[in-house]
Amino acid sequence: MKLTKSQLKEMIKEVLEEGMAPGLGYSSKEAKTIMDQSVREYAKILRKAQYNIIKDWMSKAKSGVIDYFDISRGITGGDVTRAYKYEVDFLAEMLQKENIINRFRKYFGGRKGKKR
Repeated sequence: MKLTKSQLKEMIKEVLEEGMAPGLGYSSKEAKTIMDQSVREYAKILRKAQYNIIKDWMSKAKSGVIDYFDISRGITGGDVTRAYKYEVDFLAEMLQKENIINRFRKYFGGRKGKKR
């Protein structure tokens, strides 16, 4: 079955209007507004935390204490009781972002790591 552009737009519009599965809607419009604002605030807090973590990593790398591979090993290995799995996953995902890897590469000038 071939879909026309207008049929596809209509289907997308229906899905977006539903927002969630039937029966899982908000209790009121006010609840939706409150949650939307809260998620914006949570995202802002997470972005600030992410910035501070990257800043810490880069300052330690610039001082010659660690390199990208030390951070990677430190996040993926080590004592499992130090953080919850979702926290470690968050840090690992943050480290895997292309711009973070490039910042370390740029700083170390193509070398694999810190000067020994």
